[in-house]
Amino acid sequence: MKFEQENYANLLVVRPESSRLDSIVAPEFRQSVIELAAEQNTLVIIDLINVEFMDSSGLGAVIGCYKATQGSGGLALCNLHDDVKEVFRLTHMDRIFEIHDDFDSSQYRQAA
Repeated sequence: MKFEQENYANLLVVRPESSRLDSIVAPEFRQSVIELAAEQNTLVIIDLINVEFMDSSGLGAVIGCYKATQGSGGLALCNLHDDVKEVFRLTHMDRIFEIHDDFDSSQYRQAA
């Protein structure tokens, strides 16, 4: 899966280029983010601005990234489309994840 990454002094922003985070791309996405997070040892923000559809595999990949980053900088999400936001709401994962409307208005952008 292709994604953009932006490195800042104290965080890493990962932005999937695909419009779908599903069973086809989720395992590769999860592995790539986990590897990047381990290298950077910093907060990871997954910017889902391009992702219009997420299934349970995509959600599982994001949860795997969340678990893998808890020992380092942690993980936050931003720019969730309504359908993707609904997946998090229905599964109550919106209570677990730190979710921002967009990266620019998050407290992390000001700190970057």
